[in-house]
Formats: sequence, C-alpha cells, structure tokens
Amino acid sequence: MNTNTLDTKIQAGKFLTSLLESDIAKERLELKKNDKIELTATNNTPYIFVIVAGVAGIFSNKNVAIDFAGEGDLLDYNVYSSQLFGKALTDELTVWRFAQSDVFNKIAENAEIQLQHYHMLQTIQRRLEKKQIQATLDTKNMIAAFIHTLATRYNPKADDQGMIELPRYFSRKMIANYAGVSLNTLTAHLQQLMEEGRVIFNARVLLIGEENEA
Repeated sequence: MNTNTLDTKIQAGKFLTSLLESDIAKERLELKKNDKIELTATNNTPYIFVIVAGVAGIFSNKNVAIDFAGEGDLLDYNVYSSQLFGKALTDELTVWRFAQSDVFNKIAENAEIQLQHYHMLQTIQRRLEKKQIQATLDTKNMIAAFIHTLATRYNPKADDQGMIELPRYFSRKMIANYAGVSLNTLTAHLQQLMEEGRVIFNARVLLIGEENEA
C-alpha cells in the first residue's frame, strides 16, 4: 500500500469517527438479509449511511450490482443516489443514516472534516475505478479478478495453500450479476479456473488463490 493510499484510508476512517461523534441528527437502522435500503428520502434528497456491522450490496434501479460496502464503509453516492438502492447481504446489517444536507453543513463548518470527507469519497471512487479496469480483462480473468477483490476485502485471511474463501453471502447469482454475465457463463469460467488450479469451488464454497489479483 503506497503512502497516498494509506493516508486516504486513515483520513477516511477519521471522517467516520467525526461523523458518528458529531451532534448531527442520525438514525440507527437494524436490517435483516434482503432488506432494502433507500438511499434517498421521499423528496429524492440523498442520505448518507455509515455501516457499522454487516455487508450491503448497491444496485442500480435495474437491479444490477454496482458496488458492495461493509463495516467502516460509507454509502454516499451523491447525485446518483436516486438511481441506486442498497440491500442487506448478511443476516444482519447495522447502519447509521444521516441527511446529506446535515452532513454537508457540518463539513462546511470544519475544514478538517471536509478533508476527511474528500478522502472517504476517494476510497469509493478508487473502488469503482478498480472495477472498471478489471472489467477490461477477458471474461475468465475478469471474473477471477472480481472474486479475488471481494474475497480479500471481506475475508483477508488465506489458508495454508494460499486460498481465500469468498464469504457465502456472495452467491453465484450475485457474482454473475456483478460481473455482467449469465450464471451458466460464470459456472463455465469457474470450471476453467478450477482446472487451472486458480479456484476451488463446489455448491457451497468458493476459494480463490492469492495470485489472482489484477
């Protein structure tokens, strides 16, 4: 991890702390698996969410998986929020919800929090840019790269053989959606990757080798 990336990560973490410790009005939401998260209020004013436990998927209004967010992540898609919605992937998901206008007012009052917020948005942007780069690979390697990114992000510990298990809330259907391929295409490429020794999978478990990073 280079110095700029590390600094961004530190500043982003500070922003979450600043937000949660501030006097900004907020609402704690306890969600169950598949519960929907509306990213905007009824008047289309965006909310900002902080995830404190669990993992959520972010989908377009056409139900295409765009992004994922877990503990310590921010859901802040600004003007795009009205075109997206969130959904709890884990059995339980805990988030704090803020009105975007309240957060922006606080940011305007404090240059340090403004800088922290900038770095937090950078982490979201870099995540989406990485997906765009991986999407330029051929289908098999794109799938491997996507799975590796998600596995290392949400389960960073590899086993003795250097294999990382993809958390089971990332179903085959979810991965196919995220990769923009059919379930049959995903399965065919997973089979090829297994023959190459890059993944191990069965009906319940999917493990990917550490060397699949892209």
